Amino acid sequence: MNVPITSARLTRLLNWLSAVRPWLLLAVLASLHALLWVGEDVSFGRVLLLVHVGLLLMWQPLVGAQSRVEARGLAALAVVVLALLVFYGPRVLSLWMLLLAGLIGGKVFYSTSRGPRVYYLGALAYLITALFTVALPRALPPGLSVPAGIDPLGLWLSPLALTVMLGVSGHERADRDRDVLDFVSGLFVLLLLAVLALGTLAAMLLSGVDYLRALLGTLGVLAAMLLLLSWAWNPRGGFGGLGVAFTRYVLSLALPYERWLESLAALSERDGRPEDFVARAANRLLALPLVAGGEWRTRGGDGPTHEGHFGERGTQRYEFEHPLLALALYTERPLSGGLVWHFNLLVQLLGQFYQARLRAEELRRLSYLSAIHDTGARLTHDVKNLLQSLNTLCYALQEADGPEDAARANALLSRQLPVITARLEATLDKLRRPTPADGEWMPAPEWLLAMSARFAGQGVAVEGATDPDQWLPGALYTAVAENLIANALQKRLTEPDIAIVLRLGGERLSVEDDGSPVPPELEARLLREPVASATGLGVGLYQSARLAEAAGYLLALDLNRVGCVRFALVPAAASARRSDAQH
Repeated sequence: MNVPITSARLTRLLNWLSAVRPWLLLAVLASLHALLWVGEDVSFGRVLLLVHVGLLLMWQPLVGAQSRVEARGLAALAVVVLALLVFYGPRVLSLWMLLLAGLIGGKVFYSTSRGPRVYYLGALAYLITALFTVALPRALPPGLSVPAGIDPLGLWLSPLALTVMLGVSGHERADRDRDVLDFVSGLFVLLLLAVLALGTLAAMLLSGVDYLRALLGTLGVLAAMLLLLSWAWNPRGGFGGLGVAFTRYVLSLALPYERWLESLAALSERDGRPEDFVARAANRLLALPLVAGGEWRTRGGDGPTHEGHFGERGTQRYEFEHPLLALALYTERPLSGGLVWHFNLLVQLLGQFYQARLRAEELRRLSYLSAIHDTGARLTHDVKNLLQSLNTLCYALQEADGPEDAARANALLSRQLPVITARLEATLDKLRRPTPADGEWMPAPEWLLAMSARFAGQGVAVEGATDPDQWLPGALYTAVAENLIANALQKRLTEPDIAIVLRLGGERLSVEDDGSPVPPELEARLLREPVASATGLGVGLYQSARLAEAAGYLLALDLNRVGCVRFALVPAAASARRSDAQH
């Protein structure tokens, strides 16, 4: 029962700290001002210093309230507090105020909202005023000249800066980024104030002037230097300045990472298994600074899990996760938060490339299956045409009653059996040795005569006037003509009186009938995808269109109306010229 109570009390304490946090900084500065008022009373000052440090620990933005502090951190904190108590005095207090000014200065430059920025500017103004009017003059050696009224003036005037903090309303005073600190800006403020303090002391020792003149003189020199530095950072007249040089330097720090990304892109273009790609990319991580070695493991997907290691083990281990990849890096020194984020981004990119390689492998397998399917569908289509021819011959033999009919059937059989045998051998040759889509070329008159013999006795008119020297891709034209005529003959079963015409004019092949048109809902899909068929697989026209496309030809529904349904096969270039002429 004690654990829930303790957890509830801790939660209430954290909520209370979050609610009063805007007031904690005021309490920190008020306790600091009380230390300045105490002056030379060291015993009472040490008691107030403990209160001041406690308030500072509740406000500080370096460690979150929910974070767990390790024993080493607590020991270091205890050593710092003990050193402050033992060496407490004006000089230690001045150094402490310099550090506080740097801490609050980092919040001033980071805050983007008006309320928190004014709030922290008031705190920084108080620290600077109290430091240079009260704390620093007390820390100077006894022989240096300090104006007599500067100490009480600073004690009474410096709290006026705190009224600026009180003027900020409660909802504007809340800092949404209270746990974020700009260390570079804070270090800049700390060094700037340190240069001002040390410059003032140096001016007093070298020139023999009093404190106020030395402070104003050093402040003027420092302002001039800052003005000159700001001009050099971004000069006019087309010069790049220090800003461009600094940006170039910062960007050059990322060159090893950019080179690794370039190598990652280059590795992705190579052939090989996806796990080999991950292993090579992980090995190249050794070229990055601070990386001593690492381990990687692929996961997910349908395939087996692969793992490997590279380099050597280090004292520090950092693990990075991707849905398909886990990678651990070893370093000799701890990495900052920015570097950890940077390495995590690199691992995410590596995981994306690995996922792309897995998809490429899957597409390659699917392409193999597609090739097998296309070959099977093409051969099935050829076998179906052969079976239809054999069925026609069998029907003719069955219907032959008298001697004359038997003689005609035998003549038909003697003509068609060699053709069927040749086509069956051609189909088996396709299975054993794939041929180009257009197949072997043959003279156009010879192909036209073969078609006349092929469809003799089936009620198909074969027409054409061709040049004797003209050659055609025989396999392509034969496959397309057989498929179109087979569909027309199938249509004749429901529409017995339709006429079927195969016509060849030059390179243009057309098959037409005078039956009913293709339905509109089917016309948009015909030749573009397999369609439902009551008498076959529904892929005949689709396969014919793909064969024609692979050979540089175009099979299209040329005309679709009542009394004329025409399919045409033409070279793709001629079809394009015709389309351009129509437009």
